[in-house]
Parts: sequence; C-alpha cells; structure tokens
Amino acid sequence: MKSIRNKKNIWNKTNNVVLRVDNVGLIYGKNITILLDCGFENISRGRCKLKLKKKTKDTIDDLFIHSDKALMEVNVHYNLSDLDQILRYLSYKKNSSKKIKIQVKISDSIMTNDLGDLYISDKTKIKIDSIEWDIPII
Repeated sequence: MKSIRNKKNIWNKTNNVVLRVDNVGLIYGKNITILLDCGFENISRGRCKLKLKKKTKDTIDDLFIHSDKALMEVNVHYNLSDLDQILRYLSYKKNSSKKIKIQVKISDSIMTNDLGDLYISDKTKIKIDSIEWDIPII
C-alpha cells in the first residue's frame, strides 16, 4: 500500500504577506498614526495590526509575529506628505465595496502550508523590504 502525504504538513517559504484592510482609524496627537486592522489573504488564521507612522532617521519598517497569539504587528514609516497622500487615497476608497489589499515584502521568509497555516516557533521580528497598496477606487 502506498502512503499519501498529508498536505497540511507540506511547508513552503514565502517572502510576501498579503493583507486585507477591514478597518481604518487615526490617532491624531503629537504624532499622527494611521491604524489599519487587517485580515490575511495568504495566511488562514489571525489578525494583523498595521501602523503607519511618521518617518525619522532611525526608524525601520518591520513585521512582528507573536508566538503566543494569532497576531502580527506591522510598523511602516512614511514622511508626512506621504502619510497625507495615503489618507487622501483611503478616503477615495469609500465609494467602492471592494477591500483594500496590501502586499508586504519581507527580507526573511516565513513558512506556510497549503492550507495557509503559519509555522512559527518563537516570536519573530522581520525587516520589511517594500509595501504595495491596492486601493480600489470605483
């Protein structure tokens, strides 16, 4: 009899996390922070908190994966004019029922299986290489 491999145990590396924006908020104080509550398009479970903040010379864009809860935290830094532009584009989106999607390219790979489960053994912080926004307008 031939054994059949269990698909959920076949792990693949990816350097791309695709987020679906469910909610957008703004903290306006000494510094502006745009908060986005997101779900995943290529990971089956969990939530992501994306924070867009003002860029300073020492800031690094990063993705943090918790090992004790199904949560990722993403911190991305832009200069103030870019933050203003992003807010403007997000306000255009209100006329469309389609969700905003964000592709986060990371410097180190993470492991997922065919079911979209994420393998993580310990909390992990990964540098972000780039971010790409897909904001439906119409």
